[in-house]
Amino acid sequence: MACLPDRSLRGAFTILELLVILAILGILAALVLPNYQSIIHKSQEVVCMSHMRSIHVALANYLQDHQDVWPQGPYPRDNQAWEAFWLATLKPYDIDENTWQCPTLKRALASSKGEQLHYVPSMFDATRGIARRWSTQPWLIERFGAHGDGPLVAFPDGSIKSMDKVLAERGLR
Repeated sequence: MACLPDRSLRGAFTILELLVILAILGILAALVLPNYQSIIHKSQEVVCMSHMRSIHVALANYLQDHQDVWPQGPYPRDNQAWEAFWLATLKPYDIDENTWQCPTLKRALASSKGEQLHYVPSMFDATRGIARRWSTQPWLIERFGAHGDGPLVAFPDGSIKSMDKVLAERGLR
């Protein structure tokens, strides 16, 4: 009778196959790990831009609901009252405190009790349509330049750019 391989070993991997798989996984890990921090940083920037876009949409809806008059926050600006005003004003548009926070800044400022809203809306007067009058007047500005290219800026058309990019486009940098 011929010597046949044991049936229980047919589906098993050989040592060589396991070593090849481990080598491939090692190479992939070596390629990904050096870029891990930049991947995390870029994903947080995308989340930040998404938050700014959500606030922008809520502001556009607010303007539509209020005869194109920009929300008038408390003046002179007291940070606590100012933050409470913006949270209350955009709450009906599903903008909560988490949406007002950049994940990069949230992590960096976790221990501080400073401002909780990381985006600053422009202070327009109560003139109807003033928020849409100038296409280069930002609606929102990120409080700090947490993403390396200056603070993010949201414009009336919904575009969001870093301040460095805006200045470079205008020949100012």
